[in-house]
Amino acid sequence: MTTFTLAKHPAMIMAANAAQQTGQHVSDTVGPDGRVLMVCDPALGPLGLLDPIREAISAAGHTVALFDDLKSDPLESSVDAAVEQARGMDANCIVGVGGGSGLDTAKMVAALVDGGKPCAAYRLGQEQLPFRRIALITLPTTAGTGSETTPTSIISQDDGVKNWFWGPPLKPDLALMDPALTVGLPPFWTFFTGMDALVHAIESRTNRYCYAENHDIAETGIRHAFANLERAVLEPDNIEARSGMMLAAAYGGLAISNTGCAVAHNIGHALGSIAAIPHGRAVSVALLATLEWTVEGNREAFDRVAHLLGGSKAMDLFDILHGLAERCGQTLSLTDEERETIDVGILASDMVADANIAMLDATARDANNDDVAALAKMTLTA
Repeated sequence: MTTFTLAKHPAMIMAANAAQQTGQHVSDTVGPDGRVLMVCDPALGPLGLLDPIREAISAAGHTVALFDDLKSDPLESSVDAAVEQARGMDANCIVGVGGGSGLDTAKMVAALVDGGKPCAAYRLGQEQLPFRRIALITLPTTAGTGSETTPTSIISQDDGVKNWFWGPPLKPDLALMDPALTVGLPPFWTFFTGMDALVHAIESRTNRYCYAENHDIAETGIRHAFANLERAVLEPDNIEARSGMMLAAAYGGLAISNTGCAVAHNIGHALGSIAAIPHGRAVSVALLATLEWTVEGNREAFDRVAHLLGGSKAMDLFDILHGLAERCGQTLSLTDEERETIDVGILASDMVADANIAMLDATARDANNDDVAALAKMTLTA
């Protein structure tokens, strides 16, 4: 008998304009006396996305305040500041709005409001996160990270070093997915956040920890991403395509909750730390640059992924994904300037740093020191 564990899923609601019902969902979750702190990406206010959500919460009779003092790579100090604001208003619900930065921060705030230690105490699982006693609702404004469904957050030290945080308290109670919130996302970000979702699902389906009971979740994410990403980029107002990409992100997030990622995310996180390359682009570049090496670890699984994308064998993924990028007006390789500014030795060193090594270990093929150096070189020369 095969033994397995499928992580608990948050409740998920998918509907155009679902964000307008946020107040009712707060009521359903905490009752009539909601004291809500909205934790949001700062760019959303000028775009006019926050006021309608805030008004919907207030119209339902709840107290609501806003925290948006975040950077694109959120800092531990920002988490701690938001926790203090939540404690000061005796919040019983955190509503996270945004991409990975806003949602990762909101999840940490919800977990730490009743805890006694600062964010830094929980880096890389050094201490177990406190049991979460307040509600957590997530509203993604990008279709990529899947943070709205995962029990993980990525938060940076104030010196820029990124760390993972994980545990059941980070799993939201409700992922409220409104594709209308993603309509204004520019083509570059639509494509590369979507590629992040696709890489999540591919790595979950092919890494060393993949298992049959999770395959359907990962494959659902793959299908949704490949069927909808091109349309979402080329037809930005297409709500059906935007909905499909939100499902791809959510299922990709659910899949990696069960299996973790692999070498593409290992390298992608290292690239992001060294050269501030956007995450979705970094993992996409790394996936294809290392594909020929990685496939040898689980060729059958990669063949299956290629089949889902219309190919017949694993290495067809190279042309399939490069073709998708070309049709969307993007490229899946580093620029000459980026190659010149990234030292291959530093990249290899970051790949085996504490914050990244688990993703390398999850890869279906074992990597020794020579392999790590070779993978870093592959990424910079592809």
